[in-house]
Amino acid sequence: MKVPSFITGTVVLTATVLFLCQGHPHKHNPNLQTLQEVVMLLTNPGFEGRKAGSRHDSTLAVSIANKMAGYGFTPYFDDGPLHKFSYRNVTSWNVVMIYKGKATNGTVLLGAHYDHLGMGGPGSGSLRPDTSAIHPGADDNASGVAAAMETARLLTEAGKQHGLQKDILFAAFGAEEEGTVGSAFLADTLEKAGLLPSLMINLDMVGRLRDSVLQVSGTGTFDGADSLLRTRLDSTMPLVLKTSASGYGPSDHSTFYRAEVPVLFFTTGPHTDYHTPFDTPDKINYDGLAQIVRYATSVAAAVAVEGFEPVYQETYDEQPMPEKVTFKASLGVIPDFIYEGTGFCVGTVIKGRPGHKAGMQDGDIVVQINDRPITTIEEYMEALGELTAGEIVWVTVRRKNRLLELEVQL
Repeated sequence: MKVPSFITGTVVLTATVLFLCQGHPHKHNPNLQTLQEVVMLLTNPGFEGRKAGSRHDSTLAVSIANKMAGYGFTPYFDDGPLHKFSYRNVTSWNVVMIYKGKATNGTVLLGAHYDHLGMGGPGSGSLRPDTSAIHPGADDNASGVAAAMETARLLTEAGKQHGLQKDILFAAFGAEEEGTVGSAFLADTLEKAGLLPSLMINLDMVGRLRDSVLQVSGTGTFDGADSLLRTRLDSTMPLVLKTSASGYGPSDHSTFYRAEVPVLFFTTGPHTDYHTPFDTPDKINYDGLAQIVRYATSVAAAVAVEGFEPVYQETYDEQPMPEKVTFKASLGVIPDFIYEGTGFCVGTVIKGRPGHKAGMQDGDIVVQINDRPITTIEEYMEALGELTAGEIVWVTVRRKNRLLELEVQL
């Protein structure tokens, strides 16, 4: 975002969460048209795939800020809603805005990255590196931005009716695809100022709800998280939860978790259009997206409106995140973003790509490439970054209880 450790059973409810969730007094009705409009805006071909640092970057950020201003959000920082940052040769922006209550203590942060891969090509992170074409990024992550914006709007409505106990902080992150750069910059800024949020909710790739399955990770980052998630999922929400304890993963929540902020990461998971030119807005499940917004709003309202206080706790898999690796080759596989075991778990094998041709299957765990052991997704990325297209490598995978050695031509 490792064998998967999804928590799907009934969990003993804490007294605090039971108290907060009795009756579910707030109704949250997402605006389907607004969700569609935001996805269409961000995937407009004129923005050429939303590459961080491109000539369109600030225009996108301003568009998001203007929309949030219409919901009553104001700039969080004194210099305006666009918080500029630079990393190596990339300059980009975070959109950081706040909706304040009358007698609040702390904030709840709703975040999503707005950048994508631009025109793709070698070194871009595209799974079609030999193809130069607009990568629209409808699911990754126009869907998340639309969801975060609509969740923020719905929370303001709840606040107007019932009052807020915490301010609502909204952030659209730049340069996530460069290595979660924007969110790391914001987390560092807030930490130095003593202004870290009470909870960070990250929405990344929430537009492809399939079989009603919503993946939520971060349940180990604060006490009562599982109970909170279960009790906010009422019978009218057509969602099936798969949860994971880890606060890490290849998305923006991990930068806040490293700063000891409780986090929740919502995603509908990988698909064969991930990081390709085929991640288009017509493939978004907008009804499913609306249900996820409704659910995320209910979860956030438990903290922002009803007063549940997440208390940070450390999960077992703490490790530093690597800098972005430039890939010259690809196995043609998509990670399982909430896998928590040892090795690199293949979520989806793309047909016709090197991994598929070599016999790799969905769910395989990569444990070695040539003579290099692979114990984490970060080690997998580093190993892949040292390989070149056309090279023949031996990939050892664990499939159920067997170890298989596959010859792969990249």
